[in-house]
Amino acid sequence: MKKSNVFALIELSKFVDALKKDSKATLKDKLKSQSSYFNIIDPKYFSEELAPDWADLQRIANQKGVKRDEDGFMVMNAVRHTVETMSEEECLNFVGKVEKLAEKVKKEFEY
Repeated sequence: MKKSNVFALIELSKFVDALKKDSKATLKDKLKSQSSYFNIIDPKYFSEELAPDWADLQRIANQKGVKRDEDGFMVMNAVRHTVETMSEEECLNFVGKVEKLAEKVKKEFEY
């Protein structure tokens, strides 16, 4: 079995670490501030086994699509827009899935 690319391991680890940082920001705010990871990390960087998991997380994160103003200009990207509509509990469940995937990727690199 082909392992995930080290890029996925490093970037996903940084993403999870940023979400776990002890700060006054809510989990929702942390997710919004780290939303670019869903665009930076491509499923091709994951093993065949884990790529569908990341693709599913990307799909969920982009579910609401971009938010546009009355003139059609984008005012919020798809991930931030989706997270904005999530409850704190939904954010917690979603982050749990990201953390589980990060653990699976780490295990691929253990000898």
